[in-house]
Amino acid sequence: MMQRSATLDDVDAITALDERSFPPRERWSRQLWADELSSDDRFVLVAADHTGHLVGVATFQLGDEVIDLNRVMVEARWRRMGVARDLMRSGFLYASTHGCSRMLLEVRDDNDTAIALYEQFGFRVIDTRKNYYGQGLDALVMEQEVTA
Repeated sequence: MMQRSATLDDVDAITALDERSFPPRERWSRQLWADELSSDDRFVLVAADHTGHLVGVATFQLGDEVIDLNRVMVEARWRRMGVARDLMRSGFLYASTHGCSRMLLEVRDDNDTAIALYEQFGFRVIDTRKNYYGQGLDALVMEQEVTA
């Protein structure tokens, strides 16, 4: 598995993966992804297989002392093979080298797989956002300390 920074050339593959990974109301548009890839305060990583096919993406938003994990997604057949974990590790490394002390994220409160991944990294719930993903779909706000 190879990781690299995403470029605008990846926008179509990333958008297609997003469409396969999330329900319609939670998908990001091609334009939103293009904006994400063009923003100076974003760190977008892709993971690719040996053929160069994109199999995972993680995007982080860098703040002064906090980095937000905006989205992580992995192609269905590559899940539970360490792709998301490796992308997260790279995000933590990036955060520590850019002076961040905490990483924050939001996750649907019924996304047990993602919550389990985040808990493996030591994330803990610090808040709940009611109806964040729509009526009756709450978000857990999770936080973890970034260590060097």
